[in-house]
Amino acid sequence: MPLIIAGAIALSGCSEGLVNKATDERLAELAASGLPAEERERLVAMAEERLSGNETAAELAARFSGPAASTPGGAVSVQAILAGALETAPEIGRAAQAINAADARRLNAIFGYTPQINAAVEYQQVNQQVVSTDNEVFELGEADFPVTTASVELRQPIVDLSRIYGIRLANTTRSRAEVRYVAAVKETAYEVFDLYLAAAQSKARIAEMERRRGLIASQERTLRDLQAIGLEAGAFRGLRLDSENVGVEIAQERATLQRLLGELSFASGIVVDDVQIANVPGDVFGTERQISAAAAVEKARQNNPEILEAIIGVAEADLEKRQAIAADFGPVLEAFARLENENREDSRFGGGSETQDATIGVRLTIPLFNSNGDGFRNLIERIDFREAALAYFSTSRQITAEVGATHARMAELSQAIARAQGALSAASRISADEQALVQTGVSRDFAVASQRLRESQAREQLDYYRLEYLRAWALFSYLTGENLAN
Repeated sequence: MPLIIAGAIALSGCSEGLVNKATDERLAELAASGLPAEERERLVAMAEERLSGNETAAELAARFSGPAASTPGGAVSVQAILAGALETAPEIGRAAQAINAADARRLNAIFGYTPQINAAVEYQQVNQQVVSTDNEVFELGEADFPVTTASVELRQPIVDLSRIYGIRLANTTRSRAEVRYVAAVKETAYEVFDLYLAAAQSKARIAEMERRRGLIASQERTLRDLQAIGLEAGAFRGLRLDSENVGVEIAQERATLQRLLGELSFASGIVVDDVQIANVPGDVFGTERQISAAAAVEKARQNNPEILEAIIGVAEADLEKRQAIAADFGPVLEAFARLENENREDSRFGGGSETQDATIGVRLTIPLFNSNGDGFRNLIERIDFREAALAYFSTSRQITAEVGATHARMAELSQAIARAQGALSAASRISADEQALVQTGVSRDFAVASQRLRESQAREQLDYYRLEYLRAWALFSYLTGENLAN
């Protein structure tokens, strides 16, 4: 016994050393240089070898991992961007494969309630010796012989609640995978549409800033004429500073636009060097007046795929809990039939034998306590059910809050658009009046350029708020379950 205890302690110490290999030196080396070059090359070569001869992998690579396709014609329409994204988005592809996996699990669950047929062949070399016996017949019982056994067994579940719940669970999991696919489509469409609007917003801002820089340059050209009426020479430096500041803003906005175009290229699978400004239907503006916040929240609860997926997750967790309870405590009734052929070359009494046994019966198994030796699975599934319920309540609360906030934001943006339109109209009238004064000789082109600068700023503000409203409308539509690709 002391030797056994000492051996156990030594084995424990060795095991500790075996599972504590992530030393500080090893981690520091990995952080500094990554995997060794030989290991990287081996892994890459192994992956390429597995993928190169696989038709499915080749099909997926052609669709999802290839370089972005070129798009002649310059600016790309939002319809082309959305079509490309829905065709090549990896998230949609993974969601589609999840449906395939759910279908396969459902088929396997159904197979669990179909007949189970197994064939077995067993070969044994038997060495028998009678050590002691009170039967005189067995006293000479000593033999060394082979035994070959071939059997075929069929089992058919009759009552097995765990398997029944497994089939229902597989159906629910398939529905969840389908909802996840719908969610992936709608989410991709929204994200791409929002990127497009952000790019259009940046493009419009650059155009207005270019126009503003041109007006400043026009002011600089006419400044010498205005010096004759007493304008200070310091105005040159002020205009030059304004022009440089606008140039910096243009450079920053162009960098933002390039980043957005790069993200659109990745999302759509096509090269997007520029975006077309789409015509927006007039009925889009004022959407918040067509539907109340309460009605929008109710619509989201009915149509939002994230909420629907969370609801299905609750049903899935409930079925898993019921399946676990049935597996832990439910009796199982099954029928079985077995055909067995045994060929014994010899026996303790000399001579061999060949027998065939055909057995038909019914087996009732009743789990009493810790039947599988791993405790009770339903204890964990009960916790998972509560987690699924909490996830549903959390998702519902989040979507509800986002719908309400977006609805209120659309109302505020509508007011901002109205004020920006008023400001632009006023700036346009003032600019026109100033131009008329130039015709009569009362004013100068310098003053007209100043008014046009204000008009340009007002137009930039209006374009910004209009596109910002469209982004809020797109989010509102996505939250309430609409598909922006339609």
